[in-house]
Amino acid sequence: MYYINVTLGINVKIIIVLHGSQDSDYVSSVRYFASRVGVNYAFISYTKPLVSDTIGDLYMPLFVGYGKDYEKAVLMTGFRTPPLLRWPRIKEFLLSMGPGLYVFHGDTNPRFINDVGKLGLHDVAFLKIKQTLEEYVSNHCPDRVIPVVLTRGVIYKEIVNTVNSSCSKTEVLNPLFELDSFINYFKDVLPWLIKNTRPIG
Repeated sequence: MYYINVTLGINVKIIIVLHGSQDSDYVSSVRYFASRVGVNYAFISYTKPLVSDTIGDLYMPLFVGYGKDYEKAVLMTGFRTPPLLRWPRIKEFLLSMGPGLYVFHGDTNPRFINDVGKLGLHDVAFLKIKQTLEEYVSNHCPDRVIPVVLTRGVIYKEIVNTVNSSCSKTEVLNPLFELDSFINYFKDVLPWLIKNTRPIG
């Protein structure tokens, strides 16, 4: 188990909570990230450890943006953590990975769409809403694709396959949980995340 010393003399068991997947690469990504940043992890569905079977002090739903999966995690854990697109300096962090095409899974939630727009990224595409990644790469091959996804699972693999089908020479970066730059960024913002993770109700 991993504990974060939040204030002098107080240890809090933090559990990051993700959607979950039966894809073993997805689980490996989460396990790797959790070990690097010193927290525990749980999932809301598909694979163990499930959040319902995990005991912790602070449950931290980790999602890129607002949407139905984020809200489900909030209801299951009783805690609300701002999604990635609301974190401090996230725009600067994402820009540091470019230039390139930033690819999101996509959700019709207005807050998600608004938060992506606020980033002011030059080139953006989505898997599930317009402008789709498939449409983009059918007309233009970027030098680099930057998946704004946390783990190496079904969504990440769909991004890679879609890019490779049209743009075999395009570089596709690893998911965020596997990047040293994101791990360091997460460690820097963790005190803010702890402060801004609050019980609902």
